[in-house]
Amino acid sequence: MLVSSGNELRFGLGSGPAAGVGIGLVAYAVVLYPLLGIWTGHAYPQMPVFCVTPCPVTIFTFGLFLFAKPPMSRWLIAIPYIWSLIGGSAALLLGVPQDWLLLVSGVVAVPLVLACRGDINLEGLKS
Repeated sequence: MLVSSGNELRFGLGSGPAAGVGIGLVAYAVVLYPLLGIWTGHAYPQMPVFCVTPCPVTIFTFGLFLFAKPPMSRWLIAIPYIWSLIGGSAALLLGVPQDWLLLVSGVVAVPLVLACRGDINLEGLKS
């Protein structure tokens, strides 16, 4: 059981952009990530896969955080966000295309998670 600020961390599929992005990130981490690895020439067991390497797990974690119901401590986002910056930049430098979404996932998911918690207002971003 995960605990956040003395409360249970609860998950549920909501509606709106956060739910769509969350589903997309989870699906990418579990299904598309290994397929892209095969497509780019990585063979099992040398290819990075979900539950073994931190990059797809971080993408999956952001997807789960987008399903989290308030209250959720914003500090839970810190480590995956930092890893998305480190791992995402390494993906660009080392040429691991399936990890490119890692960099994007942190930049997209963190504001959405904070907006869902009510920490920031994204109304000004609507066109």
